[in-house]
Amino acid sequence: MWLLIPILVYSVIFLYIRHIYSYWRRKGFPHEKSSLRWSFIRNIYNREFHFSEAINSFYKTGKERFVGIYCFFRPVLMVRDLPLARTLMENQGGHFNDTKWDYVRSYRKYNLLEKLSPIFATTRLEAMFRNIEKVGEHLVNHLNLGPLVSISSTSTDGACVDMQQLLRIYSVNIIANLIYGLDIDVFKQNDSVFRHYANNSLRKSGFNSYTFNRLPIKSSLTYRLRDIVRKSVELREDGGTIRKDLLQLLVKFRNGNDIEVKDKLNWHIEIVFEREKVLSIKKMGRIAEHLLDNGMTTMASTAIFTLYELLKNPALMRKIQEELKRIQIQDTAVDKQKTVYEQMRQLKLMDLCIQETIRKYPSVPTIERTCRKPFPIPNSKHVLSEGKSFIVPLLAIQRDERYFQEPLEYKPERFLKDSNGNKGENFIGFGLGAKSCIAQNFVKLVVKYILVKLFLNYHMELVPTDDFDICYDDTPFIRSEAGLKVKLRPKVKFEI
Repeated sequence: MWLLIPILVYSVIFLYIRHIYSYWRRKGFPHEKSSLRWSFIRNIYNREFHFSEAINSFYKTGKERFVGIYCFFRPVLMVRDLPLARTLMENQGGHFNDTKWDYVRSYRKYNLLEKLSPIFATTRLEAMFRNIEKVGEHLVNHLNLGPLVSISSTSTDGACVDMQQLLRIYSVNIIANLIYGLDIDVFKQNDSVFRHYANNSLRKSGFNSYTFNRLPIKSSLTYRLRDIVRKSVELREDGGTIRKDLLQLLVKFRNGNDIEVKDKLNWHIEIVFEREKVLSIKKMGRIAEHLLDNGMTTMASTAIFTLYELLKNPALMRKIQEELKRIQIQDTAVDKQKTVYEQMRQLKLMDLCIQETIRKYPSVPTIERTCRKPFPIPNSKHVLSEGKSFIVPLLAIQRDERYFQEPLEYKPERFLKDSNGNKGENFIGFGLGAKSCIAQNFVKLVVKYILVKLFLNYHMELVPTDDFDICYDDTPFIRSEAGLKVKLRPKVKFEI
């Protein structure tokens, strides 16, 4: 009798697992073969602990427009066809909204991403540009007073630095300045909560699981960041502080003020009663931390790999220097904030380089969305059920020869208009339609500015390392003891 109990338990577990791993077959979708063979178990393991690399590797194993796969105990639809991916990502019917950005007010549900998109408008960014410049100056001062303090512009020697780490600190300093409203220099504050974020010591553990890393995390770091938001909001609402940054616009939104770009000079907050506020401090803390987590990795990885590719390609680097000289950007302009901002917008080749970096090294290697109501897949008899997810392997698609010629080559000119007027029609690095990244102009401006700052101030040379390797976790990074090792030497002022 007692022997029947474990037999029954094992039978139930076996039937449950078999039921999960037969989902796509039962639904009639094209699917990967599921069994207890080692090859299938290895695929499941790799998707759990090496998700991005495993998904993008599986993309190359077939030609179907879409195929059902399994991620641990989750059936997921992988989309291989770019036109289908566009259809899904541009869908306006509410089938694939991101629920973490939903909020309810007066019994009505809104999407915060759509509501907050005006804070990243071009005219707003122009007004915030001085704060971006200040953070760039922090990085240059850190280099000049640190690694380069004893090296003159006439010297042939240089100092080797890890630009991967420095650009991560720069990126998190941008977030601290513009989203948390702090006028601080993170390069000088080794014990800062933002420095911990840049070092990645408190956010990641050695256990890297796709499933568990996406569970809600509450830590002392989260509460410390929320406390910073609370104090900064109090300064704006109770103290009347006005500062041209993203937090100012978030506080305006919290008080129900119009944040549409009608008057870029209107940064004043009209305070309402607490019960009438749109966002709580807790919700604002979540928004700020989400922007910190995603914004830092996106800005840092884009800046790091743009710099890496430019230093690898001397001919392209010379073209960048010629563009800087032609536009005559003055790095220390007095009262010339608007002039510098307008000159930055004229750097068309730099724009192309950043776009090519995002194609070759997307900060988000896969895009995943969950279906919120049944969706009939175009040009097929299949229907994606509510609660099921689809994945667009962004890294694999943007390195597919069907969509980009010589995809592993770094060619910014591919985004110039061809004879037919096409201009990178297959590029989806920032998403598409309503699901595109609302902060893409902000990211490009921040990355472009710091690269120009570095090019104006230093001669740079890439230093080869034996353990150099480009890897993907949730975002691309350089796995090396020395990071992105670059030899720097100061330039004579404004030397190009």
